[in-house]
Amino acid sequence: MAVVSTVAASGIESGSIGGFTNAFTVCALAAAASAAVALGLVPRGKPQLTGGPHVH
Repeated sequence: MAVVSTVAASGIESGSIGGFTNAFTVCALAAAASAAVALGLVPRGKPQLTGGPHVH
């Protein structure tokens, strides 16, 4: 959030609304990177059942 608001504020400071476009781009890139990492971390296939009750 701090990075996005800093990017947006830098655009406002220069007198244009381009900072909001740049901030949106930063958010979109962060979302795409997070999705790529999630695809790599989530195991494929179904979880194996142990057959017994699941107790914590």
